[in-house]
Amino acid sequence: MTAIASLRSTVLDLPPSCIEFCPSAPQYAVIGTYNLEKQDEQKDQDTEADQGQKTSQQRNGSLILIEVIGDDVTILQTLPTPSAILDVHFRGQSTDGIFGAATSTGAIGIYKLTVSNGEAPVITHVHTLQFFAEDELITAFSWHSDGRTLGMTLSTGWVYLGEEINGEEDTAEVLIHELEVWTLAFIPDGSGILSGGDDCALRFEQLPRKSAWVDKKIHGAGVTAILPVFWDESEMLVVTGSYDDHIRLIHVPTTGRREVLTEMNLEGGVWRLKILDQKPAMQKGSDRGSWVCASDPEELLLLVSCMHAGTRIVRLFHDSDKAKWHFEVKARFEEHKSMNYGSDCQPHVDDQGQRKFITTSFYDRLLCLWRY
Repeated sequence: MTAIASLRSTVLDLPPSCIEFCPSAPQYAVIGTYNLEKQDEQKDQDTEADQGQKTSQQRNGSLILIEVIGDDVTILQTLPTPSAILDVHFRGQSTDGIFGAATSTGAIGIYKLTVSNGEAPVITHVHTLQFFAEDELITAFSWHSDGRTLGMTLSTGWVYLGEEINGEEDTAEVLIHELEVWTLAFIPDGSGILSGGDDCALRFEQLPRKSAWVDKKIHGAGVTAILPVFWDESEMLVVTGSYDDHIRLIHVPTTGRREVLTEMNLEGGVWRLKILDQKPAMQKGSDRGSWVCASDPEELLLLVSCMHAGTRIVRLFHDSDKAKWHFEVKARFEEHKSMNYGSDCQPHVDDQGQRKFITTSFYDRLLCLWRY
């Protein structure tokens, strides 16, 4: 296992919650920040006495545009936002620079990263989709493969689909958890949606509503990350993360019991997952519940944000001799001293066969650049 040291680090003005590199211009990345405003304690007491109720928390944030060239990282722009930012995603692999930002006030902000030759890139606000009441937090979201529909999870426990139709926000309820929902993922063909929440539940809903299931037995705490890695009409392989510090590979048939094929304690809550490499592409095996690859080795390389334990590079591989799956930690980055929520990497590999990573931590507002 490799212990990694940072190449560069800097302290941001506000706590970072999420980050994503631009797929069409991978030298640039957008960071979302989440700030809970500190209010005067006496003012709060006076207000509560007058109104007879607790004052609501006020949150704001920003979108930060960074450039990663060589072993340097530069902040190019900081765009203040009236709401805290909880999640940021570019729209698929499109080249238009459009991305969405989930907010603490029930809206998805739509922004555009404009990159022009000879001019500094800039983030501009396109419009705001006010899907829900301003006291609801959109905790996570994902773009559907159609490029228009959004899947969204809420602090109220709901999972919704939403899109803009003729200038108006349109939403549809998908399912509900008993507590806050933290994560969701579309099956890549768009035919279903998986979600996870504080109620320890992993839920699935086929779209349009044809079948559904819920599993509360697999995870020992809230489900915080979901990554489908294989799917067909009858079953899936899904990697999940949880507050219980475990990463799991789960076999999910359309009917019948779900089965954990392998799991590992990563010593910190598994908040986010991303595929770094897949060698080679998975395909269905001849036996029920088996998956094989076109040639050896059979593996996935994953980037894992582990909250208070920092960042891990994790290999998921299939042992053909024993017909079993295994997780293996290949590298650790542990310079973060508080919650590692936001992590991403540039998609290309450099001449040394390495990638460049940006990882962040929340309370100490630390941003780090490192290689692996």
